[in-house]
Amino acid sequence: MEFDVMVIGGGVAGVSAALRASELGKTVALVERDQIGGECINRACIPSKTLIDAVKAISRVSSSPWLISTSKIDYSKLNENKGKIISAIKEKMEKNLSKNNVKTLKGEAKIKAQGEVEVNGKIHTSEYLVLSTGSVPLSLPDFPLNDKNVLDPWTAMNLKEIKDRIVIVGGGVAGVELATLFRSLDKEVTILELMPQLLPGFDRDLAQATKKRLEEKGIRVFLNAKSKITSSDGLVKFSVNLPNSSEEIVGDLAVITIGRKATTENLNLKELGVETDQRGYIKVDSQGRTSNPKVFAAGDVAGVPLSATKAWRQGLVAGDNIGGKSSRMPKYIPSSIFADMEIGTIGRTAEDLKKAGVEAKEILVEMKDIPRAWTVNETEGFLKLVIAGDKIEGAHMIGEGATEVINTLAVVMELGVTVNQLYSVTFSHPTVSEVIGEAIQRLTIGEIY
Repeated sequence: MEFDVMVIGGGVAGVSAALRASELGKTVALVERDQIGGECINRACIPSKTLIDAVKAISRVSSSPWLISTSKIDYSKLNENKGKIISAIKEKMEKNLSKNNVKTLKGEAKIKAQGEVEVNGKIHTSEYLVLSTGSVPLSLPDFPLNDKNVLDPWTAMNLKEIKDRIVIVGGGVAGVELATLFRSLDKEVTILELMPQLLPGFDRDLAQATKKRLEEKGIRVFLNAKSKITSSDGLVKFSVNLPNSSEEIVGDLAVITIGRKATTENLNLKELGVETDQRGYIKVDSQGRTSNPKVFAAGDVAGVPLSATKAWRQGLVAGDNIGGKSSRMPKYIPSSIFADMEIGTIGRTAEDLKKAGVEAKEILVEMKDIPRAWTVNETEGFLKLVIAGDKIEGAHMIGEGATEVINTLAVVMELGVTVNQLYSVTFSHPTVSEVIGEAIQRLTIGEIY
């Protein structure tokens, strides 16, 4: 065999799998047809957070009456800076691959047979395969993408110029983040969400607080909205059926944040004996292994959640197991949303546990009870812990620093730290993470404020 491992797809899942397998002594080749870093680095996570952090800085200045400033965003320069950041991260990633002796092959990978991959007309052989080809936006019948004024979220976000009236279909993570970005750029923004709450599947109080904040910023949010595009010739027109009314909504640009499919072309899955689910995602076990013991899959192509957080870890797990180190996916995977107020969530909601027949209770601490929230002029939001027995089974936070605080709670939950054990931990003052200590203190005396 030419290599021990061939990784197909150079997004975050593929890069982490390649690096880990190499670190554990395997000879590794990584095949990427486009750009190292994949969707996350080049079009999604990194670009979106670069833009959102910039507009949040302006928002913070404008909401601080003691700061006198006429600051505004130069969008062309911001885009230029975004490009520099993407290049710097990719360069670091590519150097890391090279330093760890991962051979990078640029081109389209076509699996010919077990252990045989064609790249640019040449056949390469390996004992193991890691499939990390990601996912792509799906053009839906009611929302056909046209590369003009009906776009997928990451294409829309990377436009050099943003149109004035934007309609976002889907109020999930991408929809909320993009609504925050576009509204901060003084655009008229409407969200159309089919489900009865924003951020479907998230804690209800968290979703309600997010909706309230977005609406305060001037974003229109329609829930229970069954919609479809009726025309995209010039303007984009939607027919929207609501529980008690129907109306037409018009925008200059439609951003469709729903609908993706696994990228499995040229992988020859049937020949390999690799099974997929009914939506076309590759089935994997907790070790990242497919129905073929010599083939692993990681990232979006291996199914939900479609997040870079899960993708990176799943790549590491695949690399571990190929390299001889027994490893499994964690029980808990945190999720972060970079909206006007940050959101961090992990584990289950009280409603989830109730449906599963598990008795649970909630403890909620408002951010206005945390001194650090006042010093950074952001007292809205809360942390909610969901407790079953003596363990935290869920944590849901909206507010300043939520995307960082949730990682501390990920450690607590993954390691099975009990409430009493956590009570012995002291959090530095004044910090946002003190909100955890405050919640635990209230919980240990059985009092919900």
